[in-house]
Amino acid sequence: MFACRMALMGSMAGIFSLIWSRFYQQSRFFNKGNYLVIGIYCVIYFLFNTMYGGFRTGAARHGEVLYSNAIALIFTDLLIYFQLSLFARELLPPMPMLLMWLCQFLASVVLTYFSNFIYFKIYPVRDVLFICRNVDNEKRFMQKIKSIKERYRLKRIMTQDKDIDAVKEAILQVNCVMISDIDLPLRNRLVEFCYEHSIRVYIMPNVEDIMLNTAQSTHIFDTPVLLCKNYQLTNEQRLFKRAVDIFLSSLGLLLASPIMLIEAIVIKLYDGGPVFYRQERLTDGDRVFRLYKFRSMVVNAEADGVARLASKRDSRITPFGRFIRATRLDELPQLINILVGDMSVVGPRPERPELVEKNLQRYPEFKYRTKVKAGLTGYAQVYGKYNTTPEDKLRMDLLYIERYSILLDIKLIFLTFKILLQPDATEGVDEWEQPPRS
Repeated sequence: MFACRMALMGSMAGIFSLIWSRFYQQSRFFNKGNYLVIGIYCVIYFLFNTMYGGFRTGAARHGEVLYSNAIALIFTDLLIYFQLSLFARELLPPMPMLLMWLCQFLASVVLTYFSNFIYFKIYPVRDVLFICRNVDNEKRFMQKIKSIKERYRLKRIMTQDKDIDAVKEAILQVNCVMISDIDLPLRNRLVEFCYEHSIRVYIMPNVEDIMLNTAQSTHIFDTPVLLCKNYQLTNEQRLFKRAVDIFLSSLGLLLASPIMLIEAIVIKLYDGGPVFYRQERLTDGDRVFRLYKFRSMVVNAEADGVARLASKRDSRITPFGRFIRATRLDELPQLINILVGDMSVVGPRPERPELVEKNLQRYPEFKYRTKVKAGLTGYAQVYGKYNTTPEDKLRMDLLYIERYSILLDIKLIFLTFKILLQPDATEGVDEWEQPPRS
């Protein structure tokens, strides 16, 4: 797999070197300088492709790997194009760069499929034993396992009320175990048994697991302990985060103002209703603020006063509304919320107070999401989907809070570009159809 990754990087660098030498003679150097530029290209490509997941051969589907690699190449080629233009002291013709990207993408298609072929020859499909508390509550997750046929084969499902010896015997018949929400003592015994027999285990974490996952390892004399600080952002982190929010929201409003003007005109001409949709949401410290969005639904979509999320084929959504929801253009007015300080660029998505109350009845830990300021994008938006369950979104939001760093914010901002054109990330869901947690 390392050789396949090096072959991918070598191919991308080779195509870049060929296009550069053929079309951009005015920015060439002596040999050592040329090698340096090629080396810089490789480093930039490696960083972007690692961040977007373009090297995840076998761990992700072909389409996702290719899409990730395509996005990484766009950013890499753009950066190197502006770098070469600076060397030449003029804006170079862009068409060779477009040709280069196309050749690189076609090469990545061939190499990705070849790498996946090699990977699945080395690592065959894993037989999975799924252990849970209640089968009915886990149908959604089991469907996800079944959809990845090239990696997992769901052989058996067992609940925690089964005899533990029978469970252990079933574990020995597979090479992968997935454990959902079961009693902690039983889970510990099963994990130890899998460790003893070198069997891979996937565990869906609860809130306590997430806190322990971010704990620091230390010692009290000769006794190892885990330290959970459970602190919020420091004053320095808050100050830097706020400065970034002001800069990015101001720049975003400046660049997006023509698009926002067009959106406003189309919405107004469609039915004569209001352009903006204002809604009360919660941010840090459970503070209520008014969130702004471009209206994507018919006027008085919630005339009955009942708060509900949009469903997958919601009749309340207008034709133009479907487009701006799919492309996230309806979210642009939230740059104003960021500029005035109600939101941040990165953070848990703000929820409506009435929906938070409903979620709190099923997930008491939902209140921890407001330990930080709500965000335009975030961990759950990048790694989840619009129809990801509230419980899974909660886990991802808590991972963000516990692992917070400036570098994580920067990474999530770049990863947001990846999901903008993914249609499955904007699907609707009726949140109240999700079963209650046991």
